[in-house]
Amino acid sequence: MLRALRWALLWAVVILVLCLMPGAALPEWDWFALLDLDKLVHAFMFFVLAVLLAQAFIVRGTPVRYLLWACVISIGYGLATEIMQGLEALGRRTDINDMIANSVGALLAAVYVRWRLKKERSIVPIAFLR
Repeated sequence: MLRALRWALLWAVVILVLCLMPGAALPEWDWFALLDLDKLVHAFMFFVLAVLLAQAFIVRGTPVRYLLWACVISIGYGLATEIMQGLEALGRRTDINDMIANSVGALLAAVYVRWRLKKERSIVPIAFLR
């Protein structure tokens, strides 16, 4: 099972590094705030995490069960990273809107995975990630 989780674990580390970078290390983009792409980035990160977890869990149990676990783990991880961002040493803050975006990304991943399975396609379309 650990072999199947390798991409999800690697992606989780990438998320952790990006989310816990000190505030002073983050670039300031005025156009970024204008479009509020930050929320899309958060949703995308946790969408990918949930899809990779679902791919790893597919061998264990029914689709509802592994989708539920993939979403629960992704949402929990998203909440934890946002809470950790509130640590004073990082110079950042916890953002409820980021928590929502993380959760929406994970839930959209469940919809995507169900759609892929109904079409009888693999969850992850990129062969080397399987």
